[in-house]
Amino acid sequence: MLTRLTLRSMAAPAAAALFLLCAAGLLLEAAALVLRAAVTPGARTTLQASLVLLPAVLEYTLPVALLVGLCLAYGRWSTEGTWIALRASGVSGRRLLPAALLAGLLAALLMAATTHSLAPEGRRAAARTLQAASSEARLLPGHFVQLGEVLMRQDPAGDLLVISDELALVASSGRLEASSGGLVLELSAGRALATAGEQRRLSFDSATIPLALEQGSRRVELAERSASELSGLIARMRDRGKAASYERAVLLKRSTMPLALLVLPLLALPLGLRWRGQPSHMMAVVVGYWVLLRLGDQHCHALGPHLAAALPLLGLALAAALCWSRWRDR
Repeated sequence: MLTRLTLRSMAAPAAAALFLLCAAGLLLEAAALVLRAAVTPGARTTLQASLVLLPAVLEYTLPVALLVGLCLAYGRWSTEGTWIALRASGVSGRRLLPAALLAGLLAALLMAATTHSLAPEGRRAAARTLQAASSEARLLPGHFVQLGEVLMRQDPAGDLLVISDELALVASSGRLEASSGGLVLELSAGRALATAGEQRRLSFDSATIPLALEQGSRRVELAERSASELSGLIARMRDRGKAASYERAVLLKRSTMPLALLVLPLLALPLGLRWRGQPSHMMAVVVGYWVLLRLGDQHCHALGPHLAAALPLLGLALAAALCWSRWRDR
């Protein structure tokens, strides 16, 4: 009965918090995609790339949603008298632990699948989507398009203006084509002005301009690599005499982050039932968790990869122990 009551009470606030947090996270991811893309992607491409990043967003929103759901559920029990009735019937805080830990376990299993598989693949799929958008860019009349160091504008009358560091030219037509060396701009029947050094004017029947896009040779980020790829990278770095502390911490965090969802229910019980799930307490836990994540990332060389990866988990465990020690109804 306690398990059903707990899961039913927390389901609505947890789902609402997860939806709102994921929506905000996807908006931020979409803005970041547009800013770092070699070509400003269209709405469809931006939406597609953002949606595949949903597992990456879940890495940071799922713990918050679990904490909010449990704290608000237990806070409502405390406010409406449910907890008083349970205490009168002999139920202590320890009796509620199995139900709370079951909710944490379900969230932790989803988190483990996210950190180990879904999030890295989602980040890589988003990068591929942006790269494909660069190679499929189209010149629209009246709009400026920048590809690499080349700025282009298709005149509504038909002429194409192209400006780079060394050339300014006007062509009667132009189109973007993918080649083995990357993206190129093919031009027909135009005039060019060389702007570097001595200025020279010339005419051409056809011309090809290679477009150097950063994404063509982009570095694969650590967060995009699978566990096996990270392990291989760490082994190669060790063979070269490098400590690979940060890379090892990134790999270890994929296991410690799901474990944090097993500690959060221990913290949510006293926060909800004693302190009635006050927003300030939940915000303090969330901010502290994210701060410890960042501190572990920034100081992993000094702390060591294991302590850096476990720092948020240890912080939550310490906070839970402190709250339980001050909770009379435990």
